[in-house]
Amino acid sequence: MLIWYNTRRMDKNIFIHIPKNGGKYIRDKIKKNKENKIIKGYWGVKGGFDLAHIPYVKREKYIDKRVKYKYITYSRDPYDRLISAYFYKNRENGREDFKKFCKEELRELVFNNTYDRSIIHYYPQYLFICNRKEEKIDIKIKRINAPKKYDIEKYYDDDMLKVVNDVYKQDFKKLNYKMFGSIIEWRKSEQL
Repeated sequence: MLIWYNTRRMDKNIFIHIPKNGGKYIRDKIKKNKENKIIKGYWGVKGGFDLAHIPYVKREKYIDKRVKYKYITYSRDPYDRLISAYFYKNRENGREDFKKFCKEELRELVFNNTYDRSIIHYYPQYLFICNRKEEKIDIKIKRINAPKKYDIEKYYDDDMLKVVNDVYKQDFKKLNYKMFGSIIEWRKSEQL
């Protein structure tokens, strides 16, 4: 999470850093803008909690509750984001390891209100930008054009797509990303 004041617009802002969505780059851009005065930048780990990725529902401990903030974040296509997260956490592994993870482990991960640091990069994006009722907050969401757009046909098969579609169903819905039921469907969309 990064909190800053914009001297031109005279408003206070919070960047909610969803993992594997270009957050370090975005933080640097905010910091380098001469109109921005950084109030507080959270980073590191405290008590097992990843401070870089403070979700909206956990913000009260880290902000001045009397201040009205504008919230911004960046989202990323769930298929690409999962590939990026997996290889960030498992740099030595290959595509077959990724496929095994999707088919055998992904569904078993528990994404609850503890925001477990060991799996934070796999948490669905909507959990960072929704209130306790899982309603999307008033937030400006920009889409990141990933520095690396993956060819999902090289990483996924139809069974894996079903798992990812199920696990990240709310990300597809709330962030308006196209969900594919099969590799053939994905291939047709790429030809349009």
